[in-house]
Amino acid sequence: MKEREKMTKKVLVAILLVCLCGSVPGASNMKQKSFTPESNEHETETQKEEEEARITLCREPQIQASAASITAEAETTVIVTNVLNMYQNRWNIYLTADEIDLLAKIVWVEACGEPSEGQEAVVEVVFNRMCSPDYPDTLYGVLSQDDPVQFCSWKLKDTAKPTEKEYQSIYRVLYGQTAILRSDTVYFSTFALTPQVDRKICCHCFCYGR
Repeated sequence: MKEREKMTKKVLVAILLVCLCGSVPGASNMKQKSFTPESNEHETETQKEEEEARITLCREPQIQASAASITAEAETTVIVTNVLNMYQNRWNIYLTADEIDLLAKIVWVEACGEPSEGQEAVVEVVFNRMCSPDYPDTLYGVLSQDDPVQFCSWKLKDTAKPTEKEYQSIYRVLYGQTAILRSDTVYFSTFALTPQVDRKICCHCFCYGR
């Protein structure tokens, strides 16, 4: 009888232990979460990949901006080179669109009634002055110079109404299609300003020397 009671107690204790182990919260999860060297290494690799991906995403806008900047610089270089190659003249002078408009006004006031050769000679005088050490080296500086005064038309430029003829005369000189005057001919007027007359075209005398 006593042995049966002991056996019954053992069985009850065993059942109680089983129930307690099964009812402990997270017991199975704890077993699953146990770390091994392999799982730790795998997690480290995953973290590295995530960090590299984050760095790549952060750097991508910078890389794109740099590439765009390089492309823009290359395109600008090509445009400038093409423009410089387009205007091949003996003075190596390049004019912007605004400068061409300004020069067209002066040519119209100075020689609107002259043949194309006379207008082209006026443009050559302007370019000769721009390349001379005795005068300003910019178009604006040459045309607006008041001591000495060559282009009295400067004050009348706002009244000018240049036509296609004036623009064509300018472009022919810019493209190097003319060779009318000497490189030191820097004066023109309705009369000879110096004893050295290079050319007389229509009503203008183009002179050099002092």
